[in-house]
Amino acid sequence: MTTPTLSFTGGDALPADLPLDAAAEASADVGALAGELVSPGLRRHRATSSLAPSTAWASLVGFVERRRHRLPDATAVALGLLLVSFALGSLDPVLAVVIALSWPLVLDLTGRRRLRGVPGTIRLQARSVVRAGAVFGLGCWVLQALLGAQVDAVLTHPLPPGLLVALTATLTAVSAVGALTERTPPQAQRVLVAGSAPQVAAALAEMERTPQTFAPVAVCHLDAQSPESSDLTPDQAARLAGIPARHGWSSIADLARTSAADAVLVVAGTGADPREVQRLGWALAPHRTQLFLGTGLLDVDPARTALTRVAGLRLLHVRSLPERGVARVTKDLTERALATLGVLLLSPVLLGLAIAVRRDSTGPALFRQVRIGRDGREFVMLKFRTMGTAAEQDKAALATQDEGAGVLFKMRADPRVTRVGAVLRRYSLDELPQLFNVVRGEMSLIGPRPALPDEVARYEHDPRRRLAVKPGLTGLWQVSGRSDLSWEESVRLDLAYVDNWSLRLDVRILLRTAGAVLSHRGAY
Repeated sequence: MTTPTLSFTGGDALPADLPLDAAAEASADVGALAGELVSPGLRRHRATSSLAPSTAWASLVGFVERRRHRLPDATAVALGLLLVSFALGSLDPVLAVVIALSWPLVLDLTGRRRLRGVPGTIRLQARSVVRAGAVFGLGCWVLQALLGAQVDAVLTHPLPPGLLVALTATLTAVSAVGALTERTPPQAQRVLVAGSAPQVAAALAEMERTPQTFAPVAVCHLDAQSPESSDLTPDQAARLAGIPARHGWSSIADLARTSAADAVLVVAGTGADPREVQRLGWALAPHRTQLFLGTGLLDVDPARTALTRVAGLRLLHVRSLPERGVARVTKDLTERALATLGVLLLSPVLLGLAIAVRRDSTGPALFRQVRIGRDGREFVMLKFRTMGTAAEQDKAALATQDEGAGVLFKMRADPRVTRVGAVLRRYSLDELPQLFNVVRGEMSLIGPRPALPDEVARYEHDPRRRLAVKPGLTGLWQVSGRSDLSWEESVRLDLAYVDNWSLRLDVRILLRTAGAVLSHRGAY
């Protein structure tokens, strides 16, 4: 998960008591994305020129920009009118014109168009469409109740019952699907990163995880020390090398213009005076360069945050997740029911796999191992045996060949794995007996990886956060690469799950599990 940022565009004032969704939606129009429709040379010209666009070519670009933003809204109106007209047999032309003009206006009022091109706002755009549908439907209902007779007198056809409801539902559905399936820009946004040298290097490392979103084109150092004298690791120094750089707040706006940056990211902890940030927004506004302010939060879902004001202070409230509640009880009961159903339906498969394990090598079909569950409680985890019976005794002899990271022991070609065991591991079939652990309430279907006692004994402070919830049969760690991930990456994914848990997240992980199993990535 990426670190949330507050998105602003220079020159736009935000009410401090808006929630985070509204704050993001209050971002100014991102007209810089028109550079995707015109030549790169034109965008460079616009970014470096200090003159207001007055040529016919610039006017044409502005026209294309506006129509590009409006196209999905017009498509929703046309399709909605066509579907409703086909369903009801006819649609009054006066009513069609009014709807065609009012629906895009309502979408603009709820912030849909202003969020276009702002990374990470697809869900916010979909929510704005739903709000637009609610506002549009309520407005139609009020007008029909107050002006029913006058409306029928203007229309050439009587208003069929349920017409406005059908129109509102259709327009909302089409626009919401358009928002959720909106194509990402063909090129990543060019971004200038400003902050201290170590913080800038850390931000560049995060951008490397999702290169399709941001492409760093310049950096501006805001610390007192020069990058050369800063305490940088070799990796951090390598990331900063070769990127155009300047120093000081006064250089940011000019460097953004000369580097044709689409956005400026000021990372957290720069010690900036609020006026400096405000002035930077003013300087970026004429060139429509977006401004992002890093919050410094690590792997916090934006749904847990809200922008607020207390005693004149502009604050970002971070909501902690309750350890217990209706959602937690729903998760537990649902998972136990699904696990019970899975055991009943898969009983022939489980029996067949047990026979295959017993026939392949001597020893029991099930492997029992003590693991650490929620709040540090021990339990016996069940798996199909994939190694010989002397695997634990042979582990010490293989310590020098350990390919794992941190406290995990992993080998890609582990000689202890049996022939059938290799197949079971490849398709994650060895995990199926853990359904019994889920039924007993010791594990969840979805959660962090169950840890061994000796691993937990070596945990530092952060990894112990994984024990705040039940371990899972699958989870973010499992669907993101499993054994191919480093220890730090696996811990970060598990902590992100614990801190941002929701039923929606569980559903997403469950859907991704099938792809992870079929791809065999990290299964060894």
